[in-house]
Amino acid sequence: MPVKMARSGTVEDRLSHCQPCENNKFGICKKCGCVIQGKVRFANQKCPVGLWGPEEHGLKSLKFR
Repeated sequence: MPVKMARSGTVEDRLSHCQPCENNKFGICKKCGCVIQGKVRFANQKCPVGLWGPEEHGLKSLKFR
């Protein structure tokens, strides 16, 4: 299944919301348990507290076997 990566502007915008968030503990989200630096890079992901949503058009597809 192809995985779409978020555009660099989207990644930066998402990080700008996550960095000051009270649920960010040393780069791990307390709500969903994700590594924030990783999650913000995938186009289809969304913030568990609604600070940002999925990106409609990702940059490129990666295929995993």
